[in-house]
Amino acid sequence: MMNKLLEFEQPLIKAAPKLDHNQLPLFQTLVQYARRDVIPFDVPGHKMGAQMNPLRMVLGDMTMRMDVNSMKELDLLSHPQSVIKEAQELAADAFGADHAYFLVNGTTIGIIAMILAAVKPGETLLVPRNCHKSVMNGIILSGAKPIFIQPEVDLHFGIAHGVSVKNVRKALNENPETKAILVTYPTYFGAMNELVEICELAHERGVTVLVDSAHGAHLAFMPDDYIDPLTAGADAVTVSMHKTGGSLTQSSLLLLKGNRIAPERMQKIVNMLQTTSANYLLMSSLDVARREMVLFGKKRYRELKPIVMDAVLSIEANSNYEVLKEAYVEKYFQQSYDWTKLVIRVNGIGFTGFDVYTILKEEYGIQMELAEGYVIMAVISSFDTKESIDKLVFSLKDIEKKYGKHATIISTHVTTSEVNKLVLVPRDAFYAEQESIPIDQAVGRISADTLMIYPPGIPLVIPGELISNEVLNQYHYYCQTIGSVLTEAKEANHIKVVKE
Repeated sequence: MMNKLLEFEQPLIKAAPKLDHNQLPLFQTLVQYARRDVIPFDVPGHKMGAQMNPLRMVLGDMTMRMDVNSMKELDLLSHPQSVIKEAQELAADAFGADHAYFLVNGTTIGIIAMILAAVKPGETLLVPRNCHKSVMNGIILSGAKPIFIQPEVDLHFGIAHGVSVKNVRKALNENPETKAILVTYPTYFGAMNELVEICELAHERGVTVLVDSAHGAHLAFMPDDYIDPLTAGADAVTVSMHKTGGSLTQSSLLLLKGNRIAPERMQKIVNMLQTTSANYLLMSSLDVARREMVLFGKKRYRELKPIVMDAVLSIEANSNYEVLKEAYVEKYFQQSYDWTKLVIRVNGIGFTGFDVYTILKEEYGIQMELAEGYVIMAVISSFDTKESIDKLVFSLKDIEKKYGKHATIISTHVTTSEVNKLVLVPRDAFYAEQESIPIDQAVGRISADTLMIYPPGIPLVIPGELISNEVLNQYHYYCQTIGSVLTEAKEANHIKVVKE
């Protein structure tokens, strides 16, 4: 068994010409070290799984032996010189980047690092209002002045898509002092705006383009004519390899291209944010996931697409379900669409997305990515199969047959139509004197808290924003439908506000 650990599937397509992507420098070195007869007197304290316990019983001997500390032969993430450096160079080559940084604290750290590298305290950063909470945290830590751009709101599906070129141009014209713009591409629900044009608009004005591509790790390896963020012209991109690339949860990549951000500065900032005890299981999984995507990604997605397209037709056939499709997004929002995000509008059968999400899990053993007021979403990766997708289709059809109602649910609280008014720079609100009050008494007060729905991790309100009636209504809507909203206040139905 041990001798077979390094015997891998042989590629069916040729690797990229620059570097040999068959290589797994970090993973192979780690496996070889774990096989050695080593007596550890370093950390971690489990000593390569020296004693049998529930963790070792479930995870196995090799997993415990591969959970080791930094040393000469395994390199050091904060100052890579050998196998980690080689693995990062392969990752950069795979994505067409000049530099790649392994992240073991998730894409959250990459997003914060990009913001800290691109803007200084008081400088202006353009961001879509439907960005992830980590962007808001990056704004607080950097002291940047955010200018929020309203995304394209889809009232029919009850979700938001990407920001339009028109709104980006308007924001740039109204804020000529802007230093950087952060774009989500693709959005959580799969919309991909005209990023090439946005990059051109920004670069004409000397503005750095940062991209949160947490849900787009696969784009560079799709067989279709999808444009990945670096090809579109972005300066820095963070991708969650664990979301759609096949690595272990919490492992991501930060990619850098061009000279608008110095690689040495980015390395310094990443080192400030990441642990000095980087997990080798996570890092080696990035090495493996990169190889898989480069060598097999296009073939696997090419084979998977017709299966997904057939599933879409089957879900909609003789039903009141509707699946979000590229033609729809292009027609109404002038954006392209990533078919690996299977967004299904279920309110036509008389249920909210939260209802169907719960039924799928409790009665059919199917775990969806998320639910919203009108929709549920399944994330498709190259590891999905026809069997798993067919089971989802069958379950949806069965739910409508058993429980479907002849009534469409419509709610005014599913999507927000306005950007909250920003009264204070988020960092100033974060450090201001605060008090906790009942949220029903908070309208008109300045938030010092973040109210968030997770997933997808998009805040209803952030520090520095004025709490409006719409925020309050959305808060109560989500509390009633999903049971809770993540907040920092200790008391139920309270929120921290800036003290007057």
